[in-house]
Amino acid sequence: MKKIALLLLLVSIIKSSNAQTGLGTGGGASEISSFKSANMTLNIDPFGVIDRDGTMLGIRYSDISGTPFLFEDWRMANIYDISNKKIAQVKVKYNTNTDQIHFLDDKEKELVADKIVIQKVEIISNEDNNEPAIRFEKGLTDTKGGLKSYQFVQVLNDGSIQILKQFSNQILQKDSLFGTMKIYKFSPNASFYLKTGNNVISLRKLDQEELYSILPNKELILNYAKNKKKIKSEKDFIDFLNYYNKGKL
Repeated sequence: MKKIALLLLLVSIIKSSNAQTGLGTGGGASEISSFKSANMTLNIDPFGVIDRDGTMLGIRYSDISGTPFLFEDWRMANIYDISNKKIAQVKVKYNTNTDQIHFLDDKEKELVADKIVIQKVEIISNEDNNEPAIRFEKGLTDTKGGLKSYQFVQVLNDGSIQILKQFSNQILQKDSLFGTMKIYKFSPNASFYLKTGNNVISLRKLDQEELYSILPNKELILNYAKNKKKIKSEKDFIDFLNYYNKGKL
């Protein structure tokens, strides 16, 4: 009887240990499984190049100089479905050419996630490597129709008024010196939008005057202009909107 009781105790301990090493451990196998079971994986070659409409271009990434990825290293991220429920924590890269999320499964195999069922991707900060947190969302459209609801944008700040950044990465083609072969290279670019409530407004560029003309609280703008330098960089815009959303210096 003692041996049976001891065996049952060991089985209970092993089950408890397995449960604790799954979800919440930063990319455990059980989270990978839930990611796959939610039909997250597209059946495409992650190394074959497609355009944003999903058409295969007949070339591979190794044929193109430069990179399609926003960052080269794999970053841990939380993945949320269209109901904003967390469904996985996996290592990811963001492909700015195809607007897709690449991820590593439990066997370190590179796969491409089906973004149809994804609402949000939160890349976790890594202070040891000086890597900030990054948040991507979809489901937004702008007043001019340039931003589509199925496209990801990076949300650069919190608050009622936000700056959104949309990445693109075109493939440029030219002939070699003697015209014997095609040469391809990536050409990255970014567009910016201002989100105010339910409205998303396309910005020509990160321009201080255009931003000031859109925002309604002119008193806050004047106070900021008196005490701060001109808004020029992306960080300047984020700092200004953080001030504007708080409504005080």
